[in-house]
Amino acid sequence: MDRNYKKLSSHGSINIPVAMRREMGLQGGDPMEVSMKDGIVTVTPYTPRCLFCETAEGVHRFMGKGICESCAKAVMEKISREG
Repeated sequence: MDRNYKKLSSHGSINIPVAMRREMGLQGGDPMEVSMKDGIVTVTPYTPRCLFCETAEGVHRFMGKGICESCAKAVMEKISREG
């Protein structure tokens, strides 16, 4: 499914067609990232990134921030050495 035409609501919302949501594995409440470049608005599923190294691989949420397993391990090692 390449293209659909949707009207913007009076609140600025737009619905993603159910067939596209199913194809992408999206569910209600999933976080989305909205960006604009050269007048083109893009909506993509939000992928949390590590606060320290910015990877998107193996990222866990902690106190509202993302941290990957590698950086979490490095933090724990540093704390145990200093503590």
